[in-house]
Amino acid sequence: MSNFLGEVHVPKRPTSILSASELMEREGLMLQKSMNFRDKDEALSVFLVLAKEDGEFKDAWDAKKLRLTFEGHDSITKETGGKSLDQLLMYGGEKLTENGKFYKAAHAFKDGTRAEPLQVQVYEKLDPGVWFDKGIFDLVDAVGVTEGGRKVFKFLLLPANSERNDRDLVLEEERFLSASVKAAAWEKAKGRCAACKLQSGLRFVQSGKNIQLLCAKDRGEASGWGLLG
Repeated sequence: MSNFLGEVHVPKRPTSILSASELMEREGLMLQKSMNFRDKDEALSVFLVLAKEDGEFKDAWDAKKLRLTFEGHDSITKETGGKSLDQLLMYGGEKLTENGKFYKAAHAFKDGTRAEPLQVQVYEKLDPGVWFDKGIFDLVDAVGVTEGGRKVFKFLLLPANSERNDRDLVLEEERFLSASVKAAAWEKAKGRCAACKLQSGLRFVQSGKNIQLLCAKDRGEASGWGLLG
């Protein structure tokens, strides 16, 4: 079975690496798009960090400033019968797009009309059907910029201190690696421990500039957390 998230694997817990089915079960959404606005009760909005066709990520992670810059969604209109050149905030001047909803929330917080920032749960795609829980972020700003002759929206997010009791342990050293770095390490190791090829207890471990996917044993731990572990 496949969908927008990719091939669905058998869910295994606990882990900061999730299957598509686990992700959807956790969020209670089918998640057919990369931006999912929610602002009621305890339900969080959701951003999915995806690679482009060339394998590069359009969303940028600044490890020094601990800031995620998330690019908005491309807009599909009835007039064009497909994607419009520019990303839009509204359809027909009346209905907010997902860009518009997040843009409005970001500026309400920035202007002081919203007391707390909108919180967004962020997931990064590692492979078809495999996702990394990057944690909860505060949406603090949004801007429109021109890139490649078209207007796009950039949403600025900072790590939140909030935690969820329906989420497993997320380690900062993994969380603050970029999506592209983790995806490359996952691909290189083919979803297995780089040292022993085990599939359980997997974590991303940084040693200098080297990032490896290692099981608990090869991290020197008696037990660990991770996909299939």
